[in-house]
Amino acid sequence: MGKRSKWLVTGLTSLGTATAAGGAFASGFQLRENSAAALGNAFAGAAASVEDTSIVANNPAGMTALRGNQVSGDLAIVIPSAIFSGMSVNAAHQPVSGSNGGDAGGAQPVPAAYGFYDASPDVKFGLAITAPFGLKTQYDSGWVGRYNAVKSDLEVININPNIAFRLTDWLSVGAGPALQHTSAELTNAINSTSIARLANPQLPAGFALPDGYAHITGDSLSVGYNLGVFAQISPEAQIGASYRSQVSHHLDGTATINVPAPLAVDPRFQTTPSQTDFKTPEIVSLAGSSRIRPDLMLLAEVQWTNWSVVKNLRIQRPDGSALIDQPEQWHGTWFGSIGVSYFPDPNWTIRGGFAFDPTPVRDQFRTARIPDSDRYWLAAGVGYKWTADLRFDAAYVHIFANSAPIDEVSQTGDMLTGRYSNHIDIVSLSATLRF
Repeated sequence: MGKRSKWLVTGLTSLGTATAAGGAFASGFQLRENSAAALGNAFAGAAASVEDTSIVANNPAGMTALRGNQVSGDLAIVIPSAIFSGMSVNAAHQPVSGSNGGDAGGAQPVPAAYGFYDASPDVKFGLAITAPFGLKTQYDSGWVGRYNAVKSDLEVININPNIAFRLTDWLSVGAGPALQHTSAELTNAINSTSIARLANPQLPAGFALPDGYAHITGDSLSVGYNLGVFAQISPEAQIGASYRSQVSHHLDGTATINVPAPLAVDPRFQTTPSQTDFKTPEIVSLAGSSRIRPDLMLLAEVQWTNWSVVKNLRIQRPDGSALIDQPEQWHGTWFGSIGVSYFPDPNWTIRGGFAFDPTPVRDQFRTARIPDSDRYWLAAGVGYKWTADLRFDAAYVHIFANSAPIDEVSQTGDMLTGRYSNHIDIVSLSATLRF
């Protein structure tokens, strides 16, 4: 077999555990959905607002502004839509049969849970269990881009205990470790006919083999940390800054390869263990909130995410030999949001917000697994204090996404060309109990 046929297995594996970075609910593979209250403001002021216990995750230093032991739970239902229009041709420039893949998105739950212990006026403890990164996309198995991607599923669970100290009347700091578990599952069809023709160009024109299939899984457990600073600059205004560290994962997994009998005897097309290094990016946030009158609060936030850690996708066998070293060349992004909260009476809060969320994916590196584009958020939410100690919050967001062009070549020379139309709807509910 020729060199390009050798690339097939490496390509399938490379599109496996390391490339869990596609149709997520924020840019790249980031998930922001950890609080209905914060979502209602499009996460404006999330690192400075102390309306609910999500501050444990968004800025641990802000815990010093909370009072009373608290627990809360949040569930966001995220409904992404990613619809491809275009075509694919094989290495011989013949059209690849199949549909457009249907809607690669689908409703996904994103839960979060928090606990807060009010140890003293100057010392606070918190625990956040969130899903800060992840994605899931799935196309119809017979779509025209099946040699590029069928299913992509990434889950990152973050367990984050924190402690906060009040240093002065107006300044607090916080920090804690972050234990991350990452799991990934991806699938591809395999163009068996192209592999055979690469090995033997003299095959007759009508020769065809059924598609093969690749199923890749992997998981990892690793540790990072987060830091925060919180300043109460006046009775009605506060600012906060937070830092979430990069977390380096080493995913061990298996690439299960199924191909027709003429190819299955080759050891390069047999099931093999795989290993890859994968990083979640560091994140820096700066936020502020100010109650400009008793019934009105303004909020704002900027956040930098170091997506430049996604440079190359190197997949290797257990002996260290490279299966692939594929460039990605993502770039860092700035997320910005503004929001407003209105308090018509002591029990009700009405929220709104707008955000701009640019993609880290350059057009020339966009893939069927990563049909990402710039996004614009419109958010609305409401909060209701049922009793002095029980509060409910709800929010809805619609995310508009720019059209995303794609021009991707698979490892067997199949070229997928077209555009994606994307949008996302999010509904979130939360409850907070103080005791």
